[in-house]
Amino acid sequence: MLRRFRYNRSFRADDGGKGQGNDRAGRTGKDCIIDVPLGTLIWRIGDGDEKEVVGDLVAEGMELVVARGGKGGHGNPRFARPQNRVPLLAEDGEITEEITVELELQVLADIAIVGMPNAGKSSLLRMCSRARPDVAAYPFTTLEPVLGFVERKRQEFVLAEIPGLIEGAHLGVGLGHEFLRHTKRTRGIIHMVDGTSEDVVKEYNQVREEMRLYDDTLLEKPKIVVINKIDVPEVRERRGEIEESLQRIEISAQFISAATGEGVEELLDKVLEMLAAMPIISTPAPTAIPVLEPRPRRERIIVEKVDGVFVIKSPRAERIVRRVDLEDWSVQAQLWNEFTKMGIVKVMDRAGAKAGSTVRIGEWELEWK
Repeated sequence: MLRRFRYNRSFRADDGGKGQGNDRAGRTGKDCIIDVPLGTLIWRIGDGDEKEVVGDLVAEGMELVVARGGKGGHGNPRFARPQNRVPLLAEDGEITEEITVELELQVLADIAIVGMPNAGKSSLLRMCSRARPDVAAYPFTTLEPVLGFVERKRQEFVLAEIPGLIEGAHLGVGLGHEFLRHTKRTRGIIHMVDGTSEDVVKEYNQVREEMRLYDDTLLEKPKIVVINKIDVPEVRERRGEIEESLQRIEISAQFISAATGEGVEELLDKVLEMLAAMPIISTPAPTAIPVLEPRPRRERIIVEKVDGVFVIKSPRAERIVRRVDLEDWSVQAQLWNEFTKMGIVKVMDRAGAKAGSTVRIGEWELEWK
């Protein structure tokens, strides 16, 4: 689903169709619908590069309207009047709004597995779910979060493997900031430490510090500390020493082997206990989120005088002018009548326009009658 964004960064809905004669209105522009994964945050980027969150799609079926497509222009019947049985005016279609948005994916999972590279996170995910992340004897085999669905004692939860964190991760070292943001959505954390590490406590504290520097609320999440590779003889021999060093910082750890499965069932039972003690977070019902302000019932008309020319700012007036022959005097007569009905004549009078004044509407210049 994300691959399409790598090769295409511009998406466009249709402009509104042109209103025409023979009782034909213009068609409304076709919607442009972009599918995104669950957990996608939508940021709107302003002209000054300021960012504002306008949506958070966390439930299947949720929709977010970020820009309007073009509305079809009115055909000539819209301009018929008792005194005008043969209307010559029509509207051009609306132009699609143009905005810039940024999409940020934060995976939705119950538990995040965090730790240094090569701690065994992928092996644990493979052991207890059907997820099949790459596993190798060198760091950074996982380059993006991987989700696994776990079933245990008739209960279910989702595990997310967060790629390995190294020193400076909160600053983006090793793409750390790209990975850490995924832990924000999870309810709890499995903090995995490589039991073959020379200093287990140092490795544990280093990952915790990177999480704190990125977002200190991550440290408030419930956690289970796991020492992996108990199947390695030297780790089994050092178990008492490792437990004692962790107890000094008031940490109790589970010892497992993600390779052989030793201790994994007991770990999953601990996860179920941790989840059961947490409040249940309800998933929002699918809904459409209107982030756009409603269109005003009556369009505001602005007239400015620039270098002696009266500039009329009215999208509707511009759409009408784009569709008519301004050289035809009968078209002009109907146009002035329509401008009177729209309130443009009154605004022009207040601005000081006189007969013969030059008027600009969009790209067209006219002589005010």
